Amino acid sequence: MPMKLYAHPENYKTHKALVCARYVGLEIETPKGGAAEQTGKIPVLETDQGCIFSSTAIARYISRISRPMGLYGQNIYEGGMIDSWIEFCTHELEVPLCTWVLPVQGVFPEVPEATACAKEDVKKALNVLNNHLLHNTFMVGHSITLADISICCALVDGMKLVLDADLRKPFGNLMRWFNLCLAQPEFKAVLGEVKLCGAAGAGKAEAKGKDKKEAAPKKEAAP
Repeated sequence: MPMKLYAHPENYKTHKALVCARYVGLEIETPKGGAAEQTGKIPVLETDQGCIFSSTAIARYISRISRPMGLYGQNIYEGGMIDSWIEFCTHELEVPLCTWVLPVQGVFPEVPEATACAKEDVKKALNVLNNHLLHNTFMVGHSITLADISICCALVDGMKLVLDADLRKPFGNLMRWFNLCLAQPEFKAVLGEVKLCGAAGAGKAEAKGKDKKEAAPKKEAAP
């Protein structure tokens, strides 16, 4: 019997759980309402034993379902390193990247000063990842783990909308790893084809263009 995940289907945090589920062979449904309507909070994973909330807690739970798959590492040390990178992703990458990306998506108005700071913080985080991946194929160990899934999913919206070709250029190790993750069937099944941002500002212009097209008034008929 499949578990039920009440979450925004297009949110990158939901994608983390769904990719994990693909790796461990867990069937998950993503219905609307239900447990989320009772608490007013999502994401919520409904299991036979009860509900688990918080995207990170859900991803960790699913990752531990199949020990042989190794999404939580092969030993205690690797498990600790995976937790370290998840914390890094949450605080050092996701916070500034969302500050940069969400205004482009039209979620809230842009604050130029905040965006400028966010861009610098994102570059610092990308540099840390790029340096780590110089000598590592994956974030932890020798196979995909929850650390890879968390960071890759967190980067997708940024790679589509704001991290243009010029900005990506210095991060060759990171891009090699990112493309390797996207090439895995489990990622593709959830994320589909990810089109990277082209020239500077292309993602932002595209997002604004869609908004203008939807909001454009109809022309009056000529007398």
